[in-house]
Amino acid sequence: MKTVLIPTDFSEKSLQLIKNAVLHYPEESIKLVLATGYKTSTVNCYTKSKLISIISDKQFHNLLSDIKLEHGSKISNVKIDLYTGKTNEDFKSFLETHRIEAAIIPKNKLTQFPNNKCFNICDLIHSFSPNVSRVDYESDENTSQKRSVFQKLKAQFS
Repeated sequence: MKTVLIPTDFSEKSLQLIKNAVLHYPEESIKLVLATGYKTSTVNCYTKSKLISIISDKQFHNLLSDIKLEHGSKISNVKIDLYTGKTNEDFKSFLETHRIEAAIIPKNKLTQFPNNKCFNICDLIHSFSPNVSRVDYESDENTSQKRSVFQKLKAQFS
């Protein structure tokens, strides 16, 4: 079983990266860690789980549940976490804590963050995570109407 890090901006589009991970590792079950960067002050009255519930919406969680049901035999666990560190060493520690073995990141930047405290961790993932794969993910509604997401994902790994 492989633990795969996937960045998220808590948009529905970012969840498409999960489907990329499922297709990327067709022969094994995977654990997923969905993460985003979060700037926090030293005094914070919220736990990470409370912050996640504040910055993510119900639609995101509903779609995540649907994806887990659709790929239940392939996805053994999904954890959502916030990277709150400030240094490269903090990020390396984050990777070790979660036992990250691989990562799937988008070729295009994540841009739909729910607030200005969230930040993109794709560059950190690219620099420090093992076995990083950059993938296209659907970012244009017109393109998704012309070609199904499944066909596009399948074509990437053929």
